[in-house]
Amino acid sequence: MKIFIFCSFMILVSSCGEPDCNNVKKAYYPEDYNLIVEEASIDNTWIKVRGSVPITNKKSNIMVHNNWIDDLNEVEVGDTIIKRKGNLELAVHKKDTIIRHDWYCRGKAYK
Repeated sequence: MKIFIFCSFMILVSSCGEPDCNNVKKAYYPEDYNLIVEEASIDNTWIKVRGSVPITNKKSNIMVHNNWIDDLNEVEVGDTIIKRKGNLELAVHKKDTIIRHDWYCRGKAYK
């Protein structure tokens, strides 16, 4: 019985490997953001932003795993966050500059 439990545990652990980045990035392609930041909370795991859509002025939220931003204080109130459908790049538009971030998986930039 102990051998069966041990073998079952080993099979379970070995099947829980890291996900394939090419498969994971497909989930990010259809996402589309265009939001003027009113409140942002960014840490190593999450990007959480509340704001309004520039064209419609409707309130909206973004909550997505942080695979882009390293500088956690980079996004400020009044900035615009843009991510286009079919593209992995995330852009932070500030008053006088645009900061572009590639999507990262396991330390490698993906396009």
